[in-house]
Parts: sequence; C-alpha cells; structure tokens
Amino acid sequence: MNYSELESANPKLFWDGICRRSIPYSQGEGLNPGGVVTNPFAEEFVRGPFAPINAPFDPNGNIPIGGGTNYPKPWRSYAQKNSDASHSINVGPFARLVKIPDTIYITDTCVGESGPCGGVDGGIWGRLGVVSSSQNLLAFRAMDWYNQDEGNFGTEYYNNLNGTEWLTWKKWWDSASKATVNATWVNPGLDFVVEVEVAYDTPDIGDDDYFPGQNLNGVANASYDLLVGMVAIAAAARWIF
Repeated sequence: MNYSELESANPKLFWDGICRRSIPYSQGEGLNPGGVVTNPFAEEFVRGPFAPINAPFDPNGNIPIGGGTNYPKPWRSYAQKNSDASHSINVGPFARLVKIPDTIYITDTCVGESGPCGGVDGGIWGRLGVVSSSQNLLAFRAMDWYNQDEGNFGTEYYNNLNGTEWLTWKKWWDSASKATVNATWVNPGLDFVVEVEVAYDTPDIGDDDYFPGQNLNGVANASYDLLVGMVAIAAAARWIF
C-alpha cells in the first residue's frame, strides 16, 4: 500500500505518521519551506542570509498573510525567503496544529497536547494563510519548517562569522509569544476547523528575555480582513533582495 492509498483507507494512521515524521510532509501536500544554505559564497551573492524579523501583530485581530515582513520570522536563507514569496496567500505566520475537534474521524492521533507526540516538539507544523483568494477564511497548511536540518552553514556558523545572536528555528519558536486561533485545516481536503498555535511576537535580537512565550487560551475568529492579505501579497511582489 502506498501513501495515497493509506491516506484514503486510514487517514488517522496517515496523519499520525506525518506527525511522528515517519511519513514525509510532502505526501500530505505540505508546503516546501525552502532549502537551507549550502554554499555561503553563493548565499552572500544573493544578499543572504536574512536576519530575523520582529514584527508583532494582534492574533485576535487581523492576522497578516503573505510573504511580507509584517509578522515575526526567524532568520532565513535566500531559498527560504524566496519560498515564502512563491507561496503567496498560502503562507503567513509560523504555526503548529495542536487540536482537532473530537467529532472528526482522525482524532486521537499524536496531534494534540495529550498524545504521544505532544509537548514541545509535538503536533503538525505549518503556516497560516487563507483558504483561497476568493475566501477570507484563515487556513492552516502543513509545512515542516520546525524540524528542518540546518546543514553545515546554519545558525552557529553565521553567529560565529558575523557576531550575531540569531536563534535556531526551534529556539526562535520557543522564545516566541504564542496564541491559539481557529483555522480551517486544508490538507486533508475536509472542511473543518482546528486549533492552531501561532507565533505573534518575538523579542528583539540581543534582549535578555528569550523564554518560551505564554500560550494564550483566547481563540480568534477563523476569518480575517482579506484586504490585509492583499496588501501583504502586493508587498511581497515588490521585494528587493
């Protein structure tokens, strides 16, 4: 049985496998986060890597969408920044799926706070976006950005090279202030709303308050102002590297 057959026959087992990283995110149509730095000379030629972005937003208000600079981001390679731009309205703030409604037939997997994959590294990682350009519904799409291997030219390399204090993507997430919002989970092809943890603020580089942010329990509405997303898309299209 291949992955597509498994997803059709037993979606609970399929998504449990993705959550445990025994099945690649790509098999569940997860978004590509973009490649890491493989050649520092080529990276410098395209003006990378790019410093973290500290741009807080109100998670209970209009959540920014698109590849722009109006929400927090960890440091990124050129390929990772370019990937954000190419995904357009499919990406926005960095997020993690933490709870599926009890009535959905793929519950009781390792997705969720109490499952065997719970805790700091549990859940399904991804990004917030919108369902489509014609629908102003907040959407969650899987993207395994959290577990991506940095390779030989990662955080430690550039910190030593440039004297910066950048965090790894995992430590960046741990340091972020996070809230729980509602979003439509589009990957399974079902129209249901899940609870998603989203990073909405991060401390400035050099601050001494790097600590795991408080997880707020307030759940935001699953819709947002589409104008915010369109502005973000326009901003992304005008990026200058």
